[in-house]
Amino acid sequence: HIALDCYAPGQKQIWSLARQLWEKKYNGWPRLNWGLILGCNLIKFKSPRGKLIPEKGRLFAILTSVSFHLIWRLYCLRRYTNNDEIEKWPTETQIHNQWISVVNQALRCDCILTDSCRFGVSARQKELVLRTWSGILMNEDSLPDNWLYTSGVLVGMQPVKQTEGIG
Repeated sequence: HIALDCYAPGQKQIWSLARQLWEKKYNGWPRLNWGLILGCNLIKFKSPRGKLIPEKGRLFAILTSVSFHLIWRLYCLRRYTNNDEIEKWPTETQIHNQWISVVNQALRCDCILTDSCRFGVSARQKELVLRTWSGILMNEDSLPDNWLYTSGVLVGMQPVKQTEGIG
């Protein structure tokens, strides 16, 4: 219910944002169900010729897991911290900006984890991380080929500015 059918703000918007970012690079965001959400890290995507596309599976797992985690956090905040008080529910702008923030955090974390000096054999493969995120970055044409350690690299969706009051 919380992940897919909740009436409270957040869930539909967050999945829509995930789909929009996914579709900057790939066609057809999968129709989500509990199995896909819980098993997102196990999903394998293949080319029409049957070749595995690991970067596609990684991006799906990242977008699905961070999106569901944010949905869960918003539910807990709404339900347990704010006692379901409608006036304390987050706005669409706040939800949008929180989602952009968590995806950018996932991107930064992925980049940091490629550092073989810090993480040795456990470090993520640089090429795989580059392939995972390429095609969905902001101002990607102006980035160096290896942007992993370049500051200010963000996903290609802008935060929305909060407007104060009406007119």
